[in-house]
Amino acid sequence: MTMNVTNQKPAVLDALHTISCTGDYDPMPAIQQTLVDPLLQPLNPNAPASITDAQGADLTGDILDLITSCFGDTLNMGSEQTVKELFGQTLISFDQGTPLPVAELFAVQAGQQNKLPAPSPRVLYTAQADVIPAAKALLAGGDGSQFFASIAYTFHPDTLGFWFQSSTAFDDFKVWLSQQTQAMASALPPATTRLLNDFTALSLKGLTESLLVRKDDSDANDEHSFARVLVHLLMRYVEQQRTQAGQLGAALDTGILPFTAGELFCPCSLVLVNVEAHARATAAKVTGEWNLINQSLASPVKVVSNASLSKLTSLPRAAARAAVMGAKQQPGQPGSRSAQVAFRKQPPSKRDLFKDISRVLRRMGKVNKSQNVFRTTKSTFLKASRRSPDDFNKPGRTTLVQYMPDLHIYIDTSGSISEKNYQEAVMMLIRIAKKLNINLYFNSFSHFLSQEVMLRTENKSTDRIWKEFRRIPKVSGGTEFTQIWRYINASRVRQRRLSLVVTDFEWAPPSTRQDHPKNLYYAPCSAMDWSVMVRLAERYADSMQHIDPGIRQKLLGLVV
Repeated sequence: MTMNVTNQKPAVLDALHTISCTGDYDPMPAIQQTLVDPLLQPLNPNAPASITDAQGADLTGDILDLITSCFGDTLNMGSEQTVKELFGQTLISFDQGTPLPVAELFAVQAGQQNKLPAPSPRVLYTAQADVIPAAKALLAGGDGSQFFASIAYTFHPDTLGFWFQSSTAFDDFKVWLSQQTQAMASALPPATTRLLNDFTALSLKGLTESLLVRKDDSDANDEHSFARVLVHLLMRYVEQQRTQAGQLGAALDTGILPFTAGELFCPCSLVLVNVEAHARATAAKVTGEWNLINQSLASPVKVVSNASLSKLTSLPRAAARAAVMGAKQQPGQPGSRSAQVAFRKQPPSKRDLFKDISRVLRRMGKVNKSQNVFRTTKSTFLKASRRSPDDFNKPGRTTLVQYMPDLHIYIDTSGSISEKNYQEAVMMLIRIAKKLNINLYFNSFSHFLSQEVMLRTENKSTDRIWKEFRRIPKVSGGTEFTQIWRYINASRVRQRRLSLVVTDFEWAPPSTRQDHPKNLYYAPCSAMDWSVMVRLAERYADSMQHIDPGIRQKLLGLVV
């Protein structure tokens, strides 16, 4: 959508809001005040700011709905592009070409303010090069925006954070919090008072302290609930510190980390960050801490108690201690030149898919053991000839056994996939497996996964393999890819396999960052309208940019 903006004073969005902890919980006025009203400030006070579309229709009254449509569970590509164009024209610092979703608008704004290029396959952010130097700059008197952008660009956590200059600054907040709790004691429910008292016992001597405050957006929204009171008081404290710092000309010692807009106005979790600890820590420790937070946020199990504080990272930390190892992750480097690939004009042949799969297997390299055995025979004088064992001038032959990564197939059997589509996809994979002469792992999936099965295709006829496929129960229902991502990431063995999802791409990715498996690729279903398939695949690739910028290079059989 083309927008025309006139008489608008370019703005800087401020994440500070003070949603009341009394009455019904309604974040919409705060969203209006924080995200919409700054965009409508007129340049000339004698006339209102004007935002219209290409036909001249007034869009002023639709801005709130447009922005909030980008905060849903799935990515809305139309709204994303429109709102990015809107922010690009109305904000002082915003890159409308950013691959990050609108939900991370405060991170994009902070990145532009500090002249940081957007994360991409060629622009990688790390704790060593970005987070730790930004923490030191904040301790030296910075405003906190560079520190926020460096964490957001490096780790993309889907949470609401607050930074404190040191553990002493956090202790000062706890003293202030205790005073406010006493002043509000008559209005607070006993459960809220108990949880606030427990909160004052926390220590922020480490890198972070993180809490679960809601199970979902509809939870803990009662008047004076712990979630509402704590966020309200944190925001009030930041507002008070800003006022005092402005009056005294001093540096701030507390600030907001609005990683995603949805969590800013209705947070399910809170992360309290010690800046000094980040400045003094090693890069491995900082990376491990934030990877642990992201791992905890991605966990499907969220237990929030009314009796005691629910720490976000308690479960993975306990598991790490039990296993006597740290929670260390090394996310794969995304591919490059993803935006330059072109889609095929015709459906791929079996040979095309075979070449693509073989190319990926070669790139992944050899493994110690797998079902994918690769044997090569060569001549050698180190071994006698079997036909002429006494003739040392004739070489013998030796067989070298090597192992390529296993192949794991996930076939979409949701309601949009017909029996003919399924059969064509299975027969295509059988032929490829026979040509590779390997066994393969198999799951069908819809909105849930079937049980994993290993199909022995080696040295079997196509008809016999098909009969074995027919005996495997198929699941049915909707479509959900993230369950496959979690299933693969939950096992190091599955992470080392070449995983291939055969689908029609009729699914919208989540609007928040997810950990996409490094060795997960996609292939199109057979016997479907190719123009529709390409359109759905392009839409899927476009909406996956904030999760895996190199996703186009993982569409086997679709790109050339």
